Amino acid sequence: MNSIFKQLGADSAYLLSSFPIALPAFVITVTGFAAGVGTAVVWVGVPILAATLLAMRGLAAAGRFQLESVLGRPVHPPRYRRAPEGASALRRFLTPLTDGQSWLNLLWGLVNFPLAVAGFAVALSWWAATVASLAYPLYAWAIRRATDDGDGLHYATEWLGWGDSYLAVSALAVAGGLVMALLLPLVLRGFALTQAGLSRGLLASMTDAEHPHGPVRSALADAEVTRVQGRLSQA
Repeated sequence: MNSIFKQLGADSAYLLSSFPIALPAFVITVTGFAAGVGTAVVWVGVPILAATLLAMRGLAAAGRFQLESVLGRPVHPPRYRRAPEGASALRRFLTPLTDGQSWLNLLWGLVNFPLAVAGFAVALSWWAATVASLAYPLYAWAIRRATDDGDGLHYATEWLGWGDSYLAVSALAVAGGLVMALLLPLVLRGFALTQAGLSRGLLASMTDAEHPHGPVRSALADAEVTRVQGRLSQA
């Protein structure tokens, strides 16, 4: 049960915090790429594209940092291509144009945005509806006092044959809140895994190819260190 709540918290935090990262990433991607390609004919767009790729590295690192809590495995940072030693400042500045991961970061900024918007909207609205439904008996009296017809839930209770009493309306609202609470971990988990899977494919696929057995090697190394420490303690 604790693991369910822990994962629910991680998925909720991921979906709610992804949008503030995805929004500037999308703006930088669209603006920088459009301006760079549009002016590439006169060579002005080349440094614009390079600056856009450099700016996206920070946002991509923030997006990559979020993935471990959702996927349950570490995500290694990429090794960006560097200019050779002694290269000019201009060549170092333009080196991101020849780096594959930098372009994947740009693609991530474009395709991740709609998923981040959807995940943020679903997480926020589902949490709000769940809490509001479960807490309905605490504030529904104010709605009834402020409006003559209430909030309309009494129509549903009358149709169900429960009457239009305050208890019946509150029971229906709480029942709906319980159903939403039971579905909340599943819904948010699905959205979080979809977005995190796409982000991992674009932000860490090249890194995973370089470290295909990273977690296994780490486990073997830890086991070897433990064994050596045991031998030293026995000696």
